[in-house]
Amino acid sequence: MPENEAARQEAVLRLNLLDTPAEERFDRIVRLTRRLFDVPISYVSLVDHDRQWFKSRIGIDTVSTTREISFCGHAILQDKPLIIPDARKDMRFAGNPLVIGEPFVRFYAGQPLRDPTGHKVGTLCIVDQKPRIFASHELELLHELTTLVERELELGDLIQAQGEAIKAKDALAESQSALAKTVEELQVSKQQAEEMLHSILPVELADELRTKGHVKPMRYEPVFVLFTDFAGFTKIAATMEAGELVEELNECFCHFDWVMGKHGVEKLKTIGDGYLAVAGLPRSTPDDAINILRAAMEMRDYMLKRKTEREAKGQPFWDIRIGLHVGPLIAGVVGVRKIAYDVWGDTVNTASRVESAGVPGRINVSADFHCWVSEQVISESRGLIDCKNKGEIEMFFINSLKA
Repeated sequence: MPENEAARQEAVLRLNLLDTPAEERFDRIVRLTRRLFDVPISYVSLVDHDRQWFKSRIGIDTVSTTREISFCGHAILQDKPLIIPDARKDMRFAGNPLVIGEPFVRFYAGQPLRDPTGHKVGTLCIVDQKPRIFASHELELLHELTTLVERELELGDLIQAQGEAIKAKDALAESQSALAKTVEELQVSKQQAEEMLHSILPVELADELRTKGHVKPMRYEPVFVLFTDFAGFTKIAATMEAGELVEELNECFCHFDWVMGKHGVEKLKTIGDGYLAVAGLPRSTPDDAINILRAAMEMRDYMLKRKTEREAKGQPFWDIRIGLHVGPLIAGVVGVRKIAYDVWGDTVNTASRVESAGVPGRINVSADFHCWVSEQVISESRGLIDCKNKGEIEMFFINSLKA
């Protein structure tokens, strides 16, 4: 929320535009904006108390969304346009329902709209369903189109009658402008810090850490654990340039993070080429087992597709091993300056052994995990597999979900 939210809300209401029919004067600008930037979605939104409402829109069916999931709620916190080249790689938006679901936002550009009093009442936005780089001349063009919308906001006898009052108010507020700007910047910094904390911890635990200064360790059961790594990673990595190696890892892990958010799975950490995630923390749902399995399948299919593409170009590629197990574990937060949310227990160790006993390109699960999904999957029994320091563990390959 902006520091001047109450006054900003009054400015939105003074426009007398909320929940009004479409008007050609705004629709014309939105059509022009969509055509000039060659995007599927363009709209003029007003940011209300708990929603963003579309005064004019092309490419989306809904007339509003909640402010909580809106991109425009972020855009009005700054003076410059908010540019998101790829929402799936932005920690603020990667798990947003508008990114992982309709309208599948990848690129977003939103220029704040100011009313005659200078309050940021909404945005002029464009959205694309593929990543995009926004050039400087496009920023200038978006700004010019925004001035056309702001000019329409200025129309009406009421705005003209308020001219002198606005000047007096601006003169009175001039001495407070520096303080107001500082407070607004602090609010933005606070929001960014909270978003960063939420990217490290589940929301409930982030709130506990912020309010109490610590997170109480807890025992959870059952928790579904996913381990992955890349077969032959060290050997293949030795043939790659440093920049190429990090870029390829980042591309894979960014996609994995997006998949976790899509299926409601909590990513915990990466260790080298290893990836650890869980379902059932900090609270469980009846669908945890099938959700983490769906995530594993999507990771497997993505890496198989990426292997085919890179192999065709003569580029090095990785095969993924995936292991799934279920059981009790302890979860908590360690560290002070660099905090980390981690899990401990035999369940974690067993999940690691199940993953390492797997086969590249396949999903290997323990019998314990298989019991949770056996009626919903097509699988292959592997019998008892000897694992280091664990003895024999019964395992299964899961191929697909039943139709």
